[in-house]
Amino acid sequence: MISDSCRIWLNYAKRDLDLAILAMNQIQSPRQRPYELILYHCQQTAEKALKSFIINNGVSYPYEHDLSVLRGMCAKLDNSFNSKRIVDHCVFLSVFTTVRYPDFALSVASGHADRGLNSAKRIYDFVLSRLGLEKVYFR
Repeated sequence: MISDSCRIWLNYAKRDLDLAILAMNQIQSPRQRPYELILYHCQQTAEKALKSFIINNGVSYPYEHDLSVLRGMCAKLDNSFNSKRIVDHCVFLSVFTTVRYPDFALSVASGHADRGLNSAKRIYDFVLSRLGLEKVYFR
């Protein structure tokens, strides 16, 4: 059974991902795309999806932003979160937590955003599958 809190967190994760996809697809000129913000929303997707899994398992809301820590919390509840693929996606997205701030700007490009979107979709769908829900992006 999926808790109401879990569903709310999943909805917010999906909205972050939808916004990242929209920014990537709607802005025709690659030079004008806000890659750092796209990647931030990808990181937020993963963070909120992982938190939804934790919350659904009765653990108090974690005040944590590091995807590796959150993934580790999930792995204590479900060992499948230790898969190399999920670990790698979390490691990649973790560096984009602070890119929304000018002081922490990274040089990012289209390739980073493509990879970030893929990682966010994979993590989101993985959490859905572990919750027994239907995947949205990769079937």
